[in-house]
This record gives sequence, structure tokens and C-alpha cells, in this order.
Amino acid sequence: MLYRTFETPPPSAIEGCPCCISTRGTDVLLTTPLRQITGQALWRYVSGALLTIGDKQDFRYLLPRILDVSVSDPGNANDPEIVLGKLSLADWRSWAPNEQRAIERFVDAWFEIALKSDMAEPDEGWIGTDGEGVLCGAARAGMTLRPWLLRLSAPDARPVLADMQRRFPGDMSSFWEFAPDGLQELSTILAQGRA
Repeated sequence: MLYRTFETPPPSAIEGCPCCISTRGTDVLLTTPLRQITGQALWRYVSGALLTIGDKQDFRYLLPRILDVSVSDPGNANDPEIVLGKLSLADWRSWAPNEQRAIERFVDAWFEIALKSDMAEPDEGWIGTDGEGVLCGAARAGMTLRPWLLRLSAPDARPVLADMQRRFPGDMSSFWEFAPDGLQELSTILAQGRA
């Protein structure tokens, strides 16, 4: 759905500071069909996107693949906190309503996938931090966390919530410092143990 929603021809060039352009392999991003761009090629772009390389036009073009790789190949993708944090830099809340809804639906599905991944390991004494990463990224994008915090209150998600309570505040993602409103939302549920 994201590919269809954001379908557009590739930009003619990706601009940026000269040293970043020469080291980030942007030519591959423009010459490879969008759905075939690897996570590793995107990783180099995303890490500097909208800061030292690229603009809103190329970010919007690459966004469906960036998000797709983030879920389908997380080992070769940037952290969710970085990926979703770029949305604010791209001023995504000024985009068309259908584009905003498509992103929100995607992040909702991504959170469920991350939550399932986190819950897959509890018997081994380790709960993952995938769900927290998506929450933090969503907060950095300016999304309200309420629906996902309510989800953490469900019986099947309680081990993840308990793990987050145990790790709060000292062992949480360092990216929360860039999302103070989201951190406040999260700290409330962690203090109460429910949304």
C-alpha cells in the first residue's frame, strides 16, 4: 500500500554536502528499481537523510522502501527511532491526509510485529526492545502513543510492559531524549502499570 500511495518517478539527483554524496552511494538509489534497493544501500542514505543529504522529495520517493526494509530486513536497516524520526524532519504532517494515514497504519502494523518479536523470547529470560524502538520512533515523528500504550496493557503484552517498567528510566533507548512528550506518555503508563 505504501508503494502505491507514494508512487512517483525517482528524482533526477540527490543533493547534499559533497563528502556525504561521494560516500553514500546515492547513484544506486536512483538507478535501482525502488523495490530492489537493499537495506545496506538505504542505511547509508537514511543515516544522513534531511540533515547532510537529500531533501523531502527524494525522502518521499524512498520512504516506502525504507519502511519496508525496516520491517522485512531489520538487520540491514536503521533503528526505528532513526527511521521514524526522519518523518518530522520531512514535515510529514503537512502531507496529504491519505499519505499520513498510510504511514500511521504502517507504524501500527510495525508495532504489532515488533511486539510479537519481543514476546517470542520471554521463556529465555530476555524480552526484546523492538516494540520500544517503534514507540520511540513514533514519538519522534510526533505521533501520539496512546493506542500502542493501551496495547501494552493487554494480557499477552504484559511481559513486554513489565520489562519496560524494569528498564525505565536508565536502560531505555537514548533517542527518548529527542521525544520528551512521548517519554512523558510512556512514563505515565510505566508508573501506573496500565494505560
